[in-house]
Order: sequence, then structure tokens, then C-alpha cells
Amino acid sequence: MSQPSIEQISQIYFKRFISRPPQLPSLPHPDTKIIWVIPCYNESHVVGTLASLARNAPPRFPVEILIVINSSSKDDKTTIQQNKKSELQIKQWIEQEQPHFLACKIIHVDDLPPKHAGVGLARKIGMDEALYRFATIGYDGLIMNLDADCTVSADYLQTIEDQYLTKTPSVVTTYFEHDLDQIRQPELRQGIIYYELFLRYYINGLRYAGFPHAFHTVGSCMGCRASTYALSGGMNRRKAGEDFYFLHKAGALGNVLEITDTTVYPSARTSDRVPFGTGKAQMDWLDNSSPHRNLYHPQSFEDLKTFFTQIPHWYQNHNTWPQIQAKLLPESIQYFIQSYDFEQVWAHLQANTRSWPVFRQQFFAWWNGFRVLKYIHATRDHFYPLISSEEASFRLLKKLCILKTSRSLTAEALLKQYRALDRQKR
Repeated sequence: MSQPSIEQISQIYFKRFISRPPQLPSLPHPDTKIIWVIPCYNESHVVGTLASLARNAPPRFPVEILIVINSSSKDDKTTIQQNKKSELQIKQWIEQEQPHFLACKIIHVDDLPPKHAGVGLARKIGMDEALYRFATIGYDGLIMNLDADCTVSADYLQTIEDQYLTKTPSVVTTYFEHDLDQIRQPELRQGIIYYELFLRYYINGLRYAGFPHAFHTVGSCMGCRASTYALSGGMNRRKAGEDFYFLHKAGALGNVLEITDTTVYPSARTSDRVPFGTGKAQMDWLDNSSPHRNLYHPQSFEDLKTFFTQIPHWYQNHNTWPQIQAKLLPESIQYFIQSYDFEQVWAHLQANTRSWPVFRQQFFAWWNGFRVLKYIHATRDHFYPLISSEEASFRLLKKLCILKTSRSLTAEALLKQYRALDRQKR
């Protein structure tokens, strides 16, 4: 049976998940391979982001940028005025400075329902539009995301284009760093060091444990194939955390490519737009309520590693859930799986798979990124209290055999070690 075309896949998607009709009357260039989506809400720096893209070396194929200027029907006058100002600035930039390899398009929606208005819905509008546009030219292209307060390295466009065309992944994430040298306020600089350290520590803890879907979920650094976007049900409407939920859903449908040889530089400023994320973390740091001064205990990842290591052995040697061996698991694992009637989960997986690769895929579709996070929180609450960021980060690096020294390191020095880890090809 032949695979459905992107046109057919998109038609099914639009019948089930469409947020609103297509916004743009013009068709994309027929050679377009990648479309970027940039949500823009009450944002004064969006032209800086476009200028950063324009400073890139030209890619081989034309690039589209969909800028989704958005607000709800109940936003205040200040936000509405800034959005109008942003639209004028973008139009002026397009007329005077847009390079030949970029085609920037503005989607301005100012009537979003207050209940759902936010970055998730803005991304959804842009990504739905990108899917529609790829369907019109019959190409299963890449839909990438960026934020309106980011900058990128000069090889960003070329690198993503080259790797997408040669490796054809289902999902893409790109390497990121907060530019510490550009942060003038010492308190904000220190706050972003601890926040980024937390992000990298958590992902590398999951990699150490052997979790196969351990990748960063940063909204400005994510993308996916158009068909993957449609098959996953598209972007959610969450006001925050939309990136985490989307990537773990889409990532389960195919291969995830982590592009580590180019860089996105997210903003390190404060923001009260969302209940968590970088902006909120910086605000918490300034008022001394930051949760990132302390991190999850490394033993949580050690226990998870012990559990994951046993799964293939149990699969090969038992037709039913190995209750006796399970009693030898770390107490934190035993506690957690009891709440899920894991014996029945195991029996169902065994009955519906016929090979280890399929069983493994199905097991980690069940024990996914959401369940991993619930487990980590359970261990924090009932077994291993948080410890200082420096101690936790140092101990995990020792487990990963990265550090040779026994002396303590500053948070900034530890962050440099984790950045080097995340730069590595996997």
C-alpha cells in the first residue's frame, strides 16, 4: 500500500484539528523546504530576530517566515498598540532590509478567545498555516519554530536545511545557549545560569538513565516534518509548556534529530506572560523564590537506570510480569509503579507485541516523557529531597565520567561542562 501524500494527510488534519481557515492568500515558492513560525505578542524586539536571520549565509532554497502577531479580544490597549507597532516595523523591514532568500509573511489575529489565547494557540495558527502551505506545493517540508526575542548564529539556516534534507527526520531540536556576555544585570545573569543548568541537568540525567526520548523541549528550538505535525494532531493550545507536550507527542511518531552544530540564543529577560519558563524563572530568581537553586537528587536517575536496565532481561526470560525480580527494584520504582497496576500494563504489552524492538517502542510510548517527570517528582516528594544545584550537577557529571577533579565547581563552570555535553553528536 502506498503512503498517503502530504495533501491527503493535511486534508484529514484540517477536518479534525484546524484552528481557523488559512490566513494567507499567496502561495509559497514551489521550492520552499522549510517554513519558520514566530509567535509575536506585545514584542518590541521582533525586528532584531528577523535581522539575525537576515545576517545568515543564504541557504540553497527559499525560506518562509510566518510571523503570528496575536492578542486576545480582552487584551489591554498597551498590548494592542505594541502589536500594531510591531506590524508596521516588520512591514518596513520587509520593504527595506529583507534579503532575497527570506520571504516574511504577517498573520495578525487580534480576536483570540481569552480562555485559549497564548503562545500555544499562536504557534498552532502558524504551524497550521505552514502545513496548509506545504500541502499546496505537495512537499513534506519542515515546520520550524523560533521566538520573537531570539537571535541565531550565522550558520543557522544553512545547517538546519542541510541536515533536514540529508537526514529527513520526523522531529528536529536545535542547540541553544543563553548569551551570558550580553546580560548586563548581574542578578539576571546568575539567574539564567541556574535555569539553563537545571534544563541541561535534567536531560542529561535522563540520558544517563537510558531514557530514549531525552531531548530538550524548548519552543524556540523545535520543529517537525509537516506530515508528523498532522499525524500528531498538531500543536496544543497551552499557555505554557506547549513545547514539552507537543515534542513528546510528535517525537513518539518517528526519529528525533538533535542539531548541535548551530545555535539559537533565547532571551534571558524577565516576563510574566506565562506561569513557567525562562521569563518566569528569571522573575522568581529576582525575588529569591527560584526553585532552580536546588535540583532533583541524582539518585532518582540512578534508580531509573536500574529499572530500565532490567526491562530487556525480563522481556527475554518471562512471559508475565516478573514479580519476584520486581521486588529487588529500588524502593522508589516499586512505589511508583504500584500506582499504575504495572502487572497489567506489562501483560498488555507482552500480549500485543511479538519482538523486542516493538516491545521497547511500546514500553517507552507508555513510560513517556510525562510519566518520567511524574516519577521524578514522586521521588522528590517521597524519597530523595532536592539538593543544591552545584552538588547535584557535580555528582551527575561524575556518574557520566566527565569530571576528573574532586574539587567543587561554580554553577557557571558546571554549565560549561553540560553545554559541552549537549554539543556532542548522538
